Amino acid sequence: ERAPVALPLRDPFLSPGMLPQKMYTEVRTVQQNRYPLGLVAASSAAAGALAALVAAVAIHGSAPWLFEPFGHATPAVAFAPAVTTCSRASGSGLKFGPSRAEEVLGELNAGEVKAVAKWFSAKFGATGTRNASKDCLWIAGPSAVELLIPPKTDAVAYLEGKGPKPPRFARVTAVGPAGVDEYRVGPLEGDAMAAGGTAKLLTSKGDIPYVKRPTENSADAFIGDGLLNQTLKIMEPVLVASFGNVFTQLAGFDPREGSVDEIFRNDALGPAGQRSDILIFQWFPPAPVRPEAAWLHPLPLNIKLNTTSSDPAQWTVTAIWFCGQGPFKSAAELMEAHKHGDIRICPFLRETGTWDVPQRVTPKDPSGRPVETDSGIAWGPWNFTVTQRPSTGVALLDVRFRGERILYELSLQDAFAAYSGNEKTQFFYSDAAWSLSQLSASLEPGVDCPEGAHYLPVTNWFHILPGGTAVADPTNPREFYPVCVFEWIEDHTIWRHMQNSNPPDVRGLVRKTVVVRSIATVGNYDYITDIKLREDGEIEVKTRFAGFIEARHFDPKFNPEETNFSTIIRPDLAGPVHSHLVNWKADFDIAGVRSNAFQTTKVKAGPLKNSKFAGTQEPMISKYLERDYVEREGIGKSTFVAAPQHPTAWTVVDRHATSAAGNPRGYAIALASWSNTQVLPDDHPFTLAVPLTKYHLAITKHHDGEYRSSSPYVQYDGTETVKNPQDLDRFLSDGEAILDEDIVAWIGVGREHIVRQEDLPVVSNFGAGFSLVPWNFFMQNVAASPPWQA
Repeated sequence: ERAPVALPLRDPFLSPGMLPQKMYTEVRTVQQNRYPLGLVAASSAAAGALAALVAAVAIHGSAPWLFEPFGHATPAVAFAPAVTTCSRASGSGLKFGPSRAEEVLGELNAGEVKAVAKWFSAKFGATGTRNASKDCLWIAGPSAVELLIPPKTDAVAYLEGKGPKPPRFARVTAVGPAGVDEYRVGPLEGDAMAAGGTAKLLTSKGDIPYVKRPTENSADAFIGDGLLNQTLKIMEPVLVASFGNVFTQLAGFDPREGSVDEIFRNDALGPAGQRSDILIFQWFPPAPVRPEAAWLHPLPLNIKLNTTSSDPAQWTVTAIWFCGQGPFKSAAELMEAHKHGDIRICPFLRETGTWDVPQRVTPKDPSGRPVETDSGIAWGPWNFTVTQRPSTGVALLDVRFRGERILYELSLQDAFAAYSGNEKTQFFYSDAAWSLSQLSASLEPGVDCPEGAHYLPVTNWFHILPGGTAVADPTNPREFYPVCVFEWIEDHTIWRHMQNSNPPDVRGLVRKTVVVRSIATVGNYDYITDIKLREDGEIEVKTRFAGFIEARHFDPKFNPEETNFSTIIRPDLAGPVHSHLVNWKADFDIAGVRSNAFQTTKVKAGPLKNSKFAGTQEPMISKYLERDYVEREGIGKSTFVAAPQHPTAWTVVDRHATSAAGNPRGYAIALASWSNTQVLPDDHPFTLAVPLTKYHLAITKHHDGEYRSSSPYVQYDGTETVKNPQDLDRFLSDGEAILDEDIVAWIGVGREHIVRQEDLPVVSNFGAGFSLVPWNFFMQNVAASPPWQA
């Protein structure tokens, strides 16, 4: 099938001393890495051999990997535009079609999720949604039913047409009284379980304690309603006196005064082995004010529940804070204090207006969403596949530039938000543990995506209810459209220069790009993520933070210390400082080669030997470059935080593919804006729970079992961990060799959000990002002067 193509042509991009031994006898193998043959077209001496190669490819079909837009083993002319095998053109440069990456790495569709969930439920007696039974076994969390990613070796062999298609399996997460278990379920055939399908445990009993079970968006809240209602009824005199007739659980409720609802917030600061939730309360103004205004009307009321037991009948109230007073161990203790005059009633202003809901909006485009059924994409020099994981969000797979794989995977991993406060008000969210996909809505044409955008289907089993809560049930999934893809002409050029002549001559090239946009809403915040693939080989990734702040009530008489943690944005409203830290996974295969190295190039300054400043005895100082390869992974060895006083280029390279100038082919990881990391100490429970927040970059050796940088179990019992967790510090801890290995870059960017008055009613979108930039990957700027067009 892959007969060698004789090509008696020296590679002009190898060092001269290697030329006699580097005659081409085969187009390309992983072991014989080369600069791309496309670049050879720039050499007039190569013209005859190039024609021979094209003819040979056309006859033998022996180099299908040179240009397979979607990884199919379909012969293609080596230097033709990458448009073969596409099933549908978009009317622009975008083309969509089936891909091998979609077949083996694409997330489970709704039919597959339903088939797995129904089969698992029937086999084990599990439910899709938790109930109040102490013996309940349910399919749980944002990763309840997701793709079990096949071994990379098997997947790559299939992508390159060198191996069979790996079977599709699901990873199922189930919770029962004994704890959390993960299963391999399958194989799948189409949208059904294959005959003879099985379920195999991936974890051992006890690996994941019951208290670490995944976040349930509303099941725990519904189950805890009885305990909450009982507590509120005991507190009725002080609640009505402070807040009015706004509690639906109390007899005097008056909808004309609005209503109050509660949100379960994870407590990561509790003692080891205990799971607690803190209920926060918000006032919803009466109609016609939009319910989202509630984010800016927090009540000074918190109730802490111990939800450790698998029997909800054993759940208890352990602390109540009211108007800055407490904690009280129970509602009865609070009311006893009130009886003796020891409780102060705090005024709560139920004021609404233009300040708490946006007044200006862009109208939606009524023409609808053009939906693509295939997620393989070809645009200009790029080919890639888009998918979206149910917990971690958007991912690009098998990313190729002119047929050469740059990335096996580029995927969002988590979004971390840590809020300031004292022992009762400090908290954090791992939004992948809530879901960076399923709490969202389909993107709106004209608002989220421009005219001409194309929308991709994603599976969702979270069903949003009135009031904003959601019920999760993987036995009843559906499709929605939280991802769009579109071409874009940016507001600047990719290159520009003015020739100094009379008259001056200005030339440049407008920057064109293809944009993959995914928007994930998690409660009050929206994460707007853009991945831009450009004609010069750059990939830019940026996440913008949008939506409502999560505010706290302020009264200088009751909680004056709030000024230490927050900006007071209205007389009764505080905006606590908090972080937005996002993490990405970049699994590089430089030009399809898995054996890569990580190099740092530092800019330093120091004295020059035998050189002095003119007229002095002081040594001449100059900048210089210091290059090093990182040989082993480890904290402090293969982890990095950018510092402006120590500029450094971080590059993933193939040391065995060098240019005539001696530079290895590679890609650089470059922060695109100022970005902070975790400001809390390393031993803080929030940092221990999500250690990825400590770094801008960490490099590890690839392992199939190290597939995400944090797990969906991190939100509770922050000082304890699970056995063999998905945890970046664990990946780093074994100090494996990473020189000339298959390596993964874990990239972290973010901002501290110091709240300002202009964050009312909603935040003006801001964000952080990074770029993956060709670093001696090409012989020149291929957007300015494409060699294959010479």
